[in-house]
Amino acid sequence: MSRLTLLPLLLYSACSVAQMMAEPVPFRAEYEAQYQGLPVKARGIRELVHLEGDRYRMTSSASSFLARIIETSEFRLAEDKLRPLAYDYKRQGLGKNKAESTRFDWTAGLASHDGTESLLAAGTLDKLSYQLQLRRDVARALAEGRSEAVFEYEIADMEKRKVYRFAIAGMETMSTPLGELNTVRLDRVREADKNRETSLWLAVDHALLLVRLKQTEADKGFELNLNSAVLDGRPL
Repeated sequence: MSRLTLLPLLLYSACSVAQMMAEPVPFRAEYEAQYQGLPVKARGIRELVHLEGDRYRMTSSASSFLARIIETSEFRLAEDKLRPLAYDYKRQGLGKNKAESTRFDWTAGLASHDGTESLLAAGTLDKLSYQLQLRRDVARALAEGRSEAVFEYEIADMEKRKVYRFAIAGMETMSTPLGELNTVRLDRVREADKNRETSLWLAVDHALLLVRLKQTEADKGFELNLNSAVLDGRPL
């Protein structure tokens, strides 16, 4: 159960928000993943590791006896903005296997994708690192009390470029295996594909950790729900 409200955002943890804005907080979180129409549940893991200096690595994986998917993004935090360095995606199991990789050369202004190159505009993110940049931008909106903020990102999808937009929908208290968590809900804003709906719930008292992700489209759907987490070395 959850309760959607439009209460002022500043009622929530200013300490956690300030921590998120300062620097990425290392974490490891485990999720239960469910796919509509499939009788199996998958185990999802998301992890952020501080490598050295201003370099970080974020990993997202989902696995079941049917398939395994893993995404990895390495990036720098430069002038309060994430700058991706490398992105990798691999899917193995039933159905068609898939692998892709992107390398970002910011000096040359080019992104390379399995032997091909494309121009790289300032602010471009990969399909995983944008999620952390979104959390940082939401943290800033929370701190400033902007309850109707919209966030926009240019994403490198191999040689293509896509624009992702998200809007704050409100605050919700969600029941989870970790107890009730105060969250801010974000909805994906789509103009072309309005039949697909995507929402994210981020824990405002825990560095905006992802609590739930839900995507629906016709007879298809996907849901990710938090089971456990270690944030900055401490269990939630």
